[in-house]
Amino acid sequence: MIRRFLGTTLGQILAITASASAVTFILILLLLWSLYPGPPPPPWPWLTAYRIADLIKELRVLPEGEWAGAIAAVNRPELSARLTQTPTACSGFDADAEKMQDALTSKLRAPLPDLTIRSCDMPNAHDEGDIQVLARLNGQTVEFVTRGREPPAFAKLTFPLVGALLFLCVAVAAMSAWAVWRVIGPLRRLSEKADAFGHDIAVAPIDEEGPVEIRRVARAYNLMQERIARSVQDRTRMLAAISHDLRTPLTRMRLLLETSPPGDMEAKLLRNVILMQSMVTSALAYLSGRVDQEEPEWLDLGALLHTLRDEFEEAGFHVHYDGPERLECFCRPNAMARALTNLLENACHFGREITIRADTTVGGIIVDVEDDGPGIPDDRRRDVVEPFVRLDPSRANRPGSVGLGLSIVQEILSGHDGTLALLDRQPHGLVARITLPNRGSAPARPHEIQRGVPPVS
Repeated sequence: MIRRFLGTTLGQILAITASASAVTFILILLLLWSLYPGPPPPPWPWLTAYRIADLIKELRVLPEGEWAGAIAAVNRPELSARLTQTPTACSGFDADAEKMQDALTSKLRAPLPDLTIRSCDMPNAHDEGDIQVLARLNGQTVEFVTRGREPPAFAKLTFPLVGALLFLCVAVAAMSAWAVWRVIGPLRRLSEKADAFGHDIAVAPIDEEGPVEIRRVARAYNLMQERIARSVQDRTRMLAAISHDLRTPLTRMRLLLETSPPGDMEAKLLRNVILMQSMVTSALAYLSGRVDQEEPEWLDLGALLHTLRDEFEEAGFHVHYDGPERLECFCRPNAMARALTNLLENACHFGREITIRADTTVGGIIVDVEDDGPGIPDDRRRDVVEPFVRLDPSRANRPGSVGLGLSIVQEILSGHDGTLALLDRQPHGLVARITLPNRGSAPARPHEIQRGVPPVS
């Protein structure tokens, strides 16, 4: 589940951003730990209050002659201390002064010295904003003055801290840019391929890379361009075949009009018109793809094969059937009748003795259409199932054919998850084998099934 989520665009961006933030956070902690090995100092005024309280405690035990040296040691830019007999007391008492009083009370505890804590809110002997602490010890007064509210050193915007924060921003931006590039890169290549395919219809598959969504789009695009290219090629070949094949009947019709007496032309012209109509109808039926529009249902395939055998026998062909009387099959009846009719027409055109064999196996149903004709060379069997491909380019031998018979059979069987195989027949001839799988998802067979379907013209 997690691996599938990380394969998506959202998962990858979140993972990259989280990783970059975690690494940067660890680096900042390491930098701060190296610069400040101890805990941060307490907030103001605790540090200053500690120094004042420590000095007061020290002065209690020191002889008065050593007070001057101890007081001088406390002086620093943010805190000054001195002995005075006439101190100038400030008059204010703000929140900072109250914080200083609380801090000193907590530090000194009892017994408390005589302390006076004020804030200097008006210009006088001290600068405005200072805090004044007056402590009376042994009849003398020690004046402490804090200068400003200097923040703790830990909170300063030092160069290492600024550098760490800058590195955080740069790292997150770089990682995010890489993530976006990884997503946009395949999309950009897909856009370029799609634009090139629009100008030149040539199948050039793109690599299926990137997140799951991008790989799905690339796979769908590859399949789409294959279908479009195949469709364009089929239509191009169809137009070429139709334009070439229509010349023969048109030429005959022109010659009939120029040379025959008026009374003898009607039947001959009608035959040529029927021939042309058959060719156009066959091509349009293949290109319209009407196989998938028919709903499948139960069919007695044995009865259908009997019906086809009888019809071809009546037409003067020698067709034999070897198989069960009843052979139940869940299929599209009209499409299946058309596929079997095309195979029988091919067999009757090239052979004299035709045999239909049908049987059931563990995998499904097998139907063989055998003829004693010349057969098909091994290197041409893959070509003959392509649309508009004929082994005999001459139109004189088989009027009305445009090379779609086996292509239509292949398409129909693909819609039934079946296969078409062209095999050798001994001593000579061809076996066209249809294999139909068992339909595990077919509905229950009705009490009466369809007994047979007339062949589709």
